[in-house]
Amino acid sequence: MNNPQFSVLYNGRRVPVTVLDNDSYMIQVSYKPVCIEARKNSNGTEYWVEVGIGLETYLSKEFGKLISNHLCTVE
Repeated sequence: MNNPQFSVLYNGRRVPVTVLDNDSYMIQVSYKPVCIEARKNSNGTEYWVEVGIGLETYLSKEFGKLISNHLCTVE
């Protein structure tokens, strides 16, 4: 089964984003793919974490914004 893909512009180049499941996405920004996931805190504010470590990082935050913007323009 193929997962849908789209790309976002990051540092002047297109970066592929693969849709996984449950608001999870895999990005290939360097030699190692990074999986990020959208979560909501107790007051409903969305934030993005790296799957595996469960923490918000610079990459998860930046790509979370790009993915959110992309999804808002597509819907």
